[in-house]
Amino acid sequence: MHRVLEKISRVASGYLFVGPPDSSKAEDALTFAQRLGCGKFDLVCVRPDGASVKIEQIRDLQARVRYGPTASDYLLVIVERADEMTPDAAAAFLKTLEEPPPRVVFILLVEREDRIPATIVSRCQRIFFGEKPKKWEPDPEFALFYEELKNIRRKSVLELFELSARLEKEKGRIEALLYDLIGFAREVLGNIRLVRVLLEAVKDLKKKANLKLTLDVACLKLYEAGN
Repeated sequence: MHRVLEKISRVASGYLFVGPPDSSKAEDALTFAQRLGCGKFDLVCVRPDGASVKIEQIRDLQARVRYGPTASDYLLVIVERADEMTPDAAAAFLKTLEEPPPRVVFILLVEREDRIPATIVSRCQRIFFGEKPKKWEPDPEFALFYEELKNIRRKSVLELFELSARLEKEKGRIEALLYDLIGFAREVLGNIRLVRVLLEAVKDLKKKANLKLTLDVACLKLYEAGN
């Protein structure tokens, strides 16, 4: 189980599990349910109906949890992709969090907490999850970029901007490419400074930063980190 969960000594009414899609947050939510002794009748999962969690689903949930657990000490509600609740659904859900039924615990699984209203975030205990460790293996499609990163300290300013332009052309898979370069920088080059620069670029792109500007800055910082 996630090491942070092991430190939970007092059960809160609301938790925000924040992490990428391939983190262990969903698995740990189920493990937490087992830890609380929730039987199958006292474990409720809410998933997006299409592209979002809708207000009708929240109203159904409110009716389900009104009287608390049926046969267990706790009733646990897991809301998957809670950062995709519609504004009306989020407003309705907030009312439940403000006056939670006794012995009902809510876990919101989100990729980005900034997509959740601050009023909901403030009523939850936040737990952050990283990506599951994976063994990095080179991708032949990215071989040219490996060479670019390997020789980053030899590049002129013009060549750095040319590299940024080539990266920009990979817009459709830029995050996957940057994550792959992170693996190359860590496993092959052993340069943690390069890793940090690339992680910073990914973080900025997740916040919808300008792609060209982000990559231009990243390439300049990669040069500094490679020297």
